[in-house]
Amino acid sequence: MARPAPPPDGWLSQRERGTVFVIHATFRLATLAGRTLMKPLVAVIAMWYRLTDRKAVRASRDWLTRVRGRRPGFWAVYRHIHTFAQVTLDRIFLVTGKTRGLRFTRTGDHLLAAQQATGRGAVLLGAHVGSFEAMRSGGDEDRLQIHILGHFANARMINELLSRLDPARAAKVVHIGDDPVGVMARVHDRVAAGDFVAVLGDRTGLNERTVEVPFFGAPARFPAGPFLLASLLRCPVYLVFGLYRRPDRYDLFCEPFADSLHLPRKHRDEALRDVVRRYAERLEHYARSAPENWFNFYDFWHPARPGEAAGARGHDQEQGPVPVV
Repeated sequence: MARPAPPPDGWLSQRERGTVFVIHATFRLATLAGRTLMKPLVAVIAMWYRLTDRKAVRASRDWLTRVRGRRPGFWAVYRHIHTFAQVTLDRIFLVTGKTRGLRFTRTGDHLLAAQQATGRGAVLLGAHVGSFEAMRSGGDEDRLQIHILGHFANARMINELLSRLDPARAAKVVHIGDDPVGVMARVHDRVAAGDFVAVLGDRTGLNERTVEVPFFGAPARFPAGPFLLASLLRCPVYLVFGLYRRPDRYDLFCEPFADSLHLPRKHRDEALRDVVRRYAERLEHYARSAPENWFNFYDFWHPARPGEAAGARGHDQEQGPVPVV
């Protein structure tokens, strides 16, 4: 049964890491130096956090043990953190359109083109796996109107910087705040106009309803909100993922999830659980195919218990264990 989430597990309540100066300097250096020259700095940053950030290291070690069935060594954890750092930095180049040196493969991109041709909008359902920015940039090439729906209060500085890099793209970010009715109205209008609304379905917000389903062999809580939203919009839903492959490739995937999510009132909890279970199965498939692309640096299966301090665990993808994003 869907139920309210427990006290925050840390990712949403965690503040941005790094000083304003460091964040600004990193962004400026990246735009001036380019991706190739930034690689040594990314390696140094990743090593620093591998040596000093116990929470990120513990989360990485637990995840890699779960997905690979054996305890990872020092360098396996480093590569995981390094992947996050590189994907995070690549957001700058993806936002600014400086993608020279990056390669992309596409699977299922024709689905969104066909959907766009109908004049009917859709929900794009992703996760904190790989780079959603890479998927969004691919949509830009196809001239898709994609609006991002999510929690951004804890990554204000970084998102402001990204907004300066691309104001037009920033206008397509829908912040989940204290006005759910207004947000729902805006999202409904965008879909009715034929646009796409993107939301990540793997991480719960504060006081959000959750649904518990099996994930990598153990119960895990997923947010009910994205699926309830899709059911209210009564539009097609697609799963989208952008997986990073060293050293410079992003594999972009799109697959149909539902023509429309129908959650009958009489059996709503059962239907919702089935939908979330199907999502978790596909998420497991993609996460297993690219384990180093898993960017939930907190205990995904055992969130904070009542009485634990908010922010005691975890990192948001918008900040993660690395201060550049």
